[in-house]
Amino acid sequence: MKKQMNYLTFILAGIRNKPGRNLATVFCFAFIAANIFSGQYLIAGAVGSVGQGVSRMGADYIVAPVQYSVFLRGAGPDNTFAIVKALPLAWRMNNNILDKIGSVQGVLGISPQLYVSTFNSSELSPSPVEVFGIDPATDFTVQPWLQQPLTDPLGPGEVIIGYEISGDVSSKIQVFNHIYTIKGRLDPTQSAADTTIFMRMDDAYSLAATEGVVPPSSSRISPGDINAVLVRIGPGEDPDIVGTRIRRSFLPSQITVIGRHFALDPASQDIQGLPGLLNVISVIIVVAAFPLIALIAAMVANERRREIGLLKSMGAKRNVIFFFVIAESLVLAAIGGIVGVVASIITLYMLNMQGFLNSALQVSFRMPSIGAAGFMAGIALFVVIAIGSLSSLYPAYTSSRMNPYDAIRGER
Repeated sequence: MKKQMNYLTFILAGIRNKPGRNLATVFCFAFIAANIFSGQYLIAGAVGSVGQGVSRMGADYIVAPVQYSVFLRGAGPDNTFAIVKALPLAWRMNNNILDKIGSVQGVLGISPQLYVSTFNSSELSPSPVEVFGIDPATDFTVQPWLQQPLTDPLGPGEVIIGYEISGDVSSKIQVFNHIYTIKGRLDPTQSAADTTIFMRMDDAYSLAATEGVVPPSSSRISPGDINAVLVRIGPGEDPDIVGTRIRRSFLPSQITVIGRHFALDPASQDIQGLPGLLNVISVIIVVAAFPLIALIAAMVANERRREIGLLKSMGAKRNVIFFFVIAESLVLAAIGGIVGVVASIITLYMLNMQGFLNSALQVSFRMPSIGAAGFMAGIALFVVIAIGSLSSLYPAYTSSRMNPYDAIRGER
């Protein structure tokens, strides 16, 4: 009974005949793939973590009524923490200043906030709960702290609650006899935002109009009133210069501009350069491994001289021999690439679960998305397959030009 041998059978048979050598080849490909994938994965996670940290630093400045600076006196005018929200103040201003602040050169984003009231509720929190109005369309300080991004914009009757306030997402919450739906919850901010309820400005004005919400000692809240404008400056802008421009746009008796005296932007820019360094290291490893893999491919072709001679004596054309040598290298490269990527994924997942990545990178590691990880795996596989193809070109060419008689005798 005759059994026809196809290309794949011949290739797999050649791989099985030399398990030790082929395992070493697979290991080389796996090492390259693991290096490329794990390096990109680690840097992507670190960059993502720093990027999230920068986005969560909130505002660069708070523009508030001039009394704000008097209120802070004694505690220092500089905010060393993330500016997520303004302090609960009774002094207010009209939101018609928004356009003026937004037109200042160097200002990238502005968002108003309104302090409504503070109340006690043992059902919600053991600490006093503050209620703030925000503009979800322009907010860049509160929503970056959400545990899960909102599926759709914050709507009427919906609120975002701080980390320490009781309640599940989609459940109801009562605030001064008004019922709201919890739309999202914040991660811990280590600030008063942890015990704050944030709602749309329209809902805040409606709540403030309810009897007993605003203390009698405070003036009535009217539509258009705000307590502060949170300001974010553009990349590369000098904070001191932008702050001065904002101050000069108003009379000294109108507003005060208070900012934080540090930023994570330089750290973010520094870490953004790490992928380039990683790529250089990966290229060095690939270049160093290329001659070794090419040597292995040449050894494989030399060891299979008799087989190649027999094939050519039976009528195999040069392109068939060329294909056999290239295909065997590609199979080994694909196997090694898959092994390297899978091993890296398992190792990185276990290290992250144990918290080793956070301590090793000195930054909170943020796992890249499945899509991003798949893209990195694809790059790693593409590189090792390309290396396998290029390194076997010359051996494949010389094998295809062998003289059948000399190849069978084992001579050149």
